[in-house]
Amino acid sequence: MSAYPQDLAEMALLPRDEAAALLWLNADESDPAHAAVLDAWLDEDPENRAAWLRAEAIWSGLEGGAGVAPEDEATVRVLRRRAMKASRPLSSRWMAAAAVFVVAIGAGLWLTQRPMPQPPPPVAQASAMFGEPDFVAGDQPLAVDLPDGSKASLAPGAALDLAYDHDGRAMRLVRGRAFFDVVPDRERPFTVEAGGRRITALGTRFDVRLDEGPLRVTLVEGQVSVARTVDATDGPGRPVLLKAGERLTAAQGRDVVAPADAAEASAWREISITFEDRPLSEVAAELNRHSAAKLIIEDPKVAALRVTGRFRTGDPQRFLRTLAQVLPVRGEAAGPGRYRIVRAD
Repeated sequence: MSAYPQDLAEMALLPRDEAAALLWLNADESDPAHAAVLDAWLDEDPENRAAWLRAEAIWSGLEGGAGVAPEDEATVRVLRRRAMKASRPLSSRWMAAAAVFVVAIGAGLWLTQRPMPQPPPPVAQASAMFGEPDFVAGDQPLAVDLPDGSKASLAPGAALDLAYDHDGRAMRLVRGRAFFDVVPDRERPFTVEAGGRRITALGTRFDVRLDEGPLRVTLVEGQVSVARTVDATDGPGRPVLLKAGERLTAAQGRDVVAPADAAEASAWREISITFEDRPLSEVAAELNRHSAAKLIIEDPKVAALRVTGRFRTGDPQRFLRTLAQVLPVRGEAAGPGRYRIVRAD
């Protein structure tokens, strides 16, 4: 039996925000009947969509660990009693959902009055901080060391815009494909906006494709939440929680989640570059563009040595071993993630 009526008549008797929260808590969008009621209600009035997004923001904040302050508990109890005393002819399940909604609203009001580090900043504000892309990959993939220690790998032609601040780590994939290796930080959510979706992670590795066809998000490790942004062209929808080995494909009305090949999602970053009679300094500089680890050459004579060969990016130690077999040089550690190329003698 449905947890809410199968027509809009009873919805019209409810305050807009209450109807939005009850739909949010009880609508099963995989059920055609539920989806029809939800879509009809959302299309009935633009204010309904705004109320739906408010319900999403409040409920997401509660699920993210935001609680009710001790001084607000009495207010929440009063609101719960008011909901349970409502005189509308609603079912017991409907009334239970109304009580949950009131608690959510009470906590939501508290959240808006007290700054909390857990929830990510509102999508509209985060989007407003974006401008021109900060990183644009050319004909080759580009490895980017992000300010917090996380790493992003951009496929050829991809563009990424950053909007970091003390409250969060926000970025927007403007186009193309990118792989993210995220450093955990519960106080500063890591979010990526792409194709009308916002991907939120704490510590994880995932691939985002915005190059051909619909947006695709593949989770390699950890856990991420994918939610629609306020400017999504296909309207609001419930956030989706992905597990490792799953892929989300954005779709009109309902996003699709299916098993995915996690190895394939990260394999594209492993590329090789061919050099033909190039100075070692140029080879090192090009490999540095594709790796968080850096090669350093201080000796001009070493820098001028000529190199011919095909080398895989992202593996400086392997490059140094190969180089030592064909040139009179060797590699030595020069600090975390740094290697110096010096004469072998």
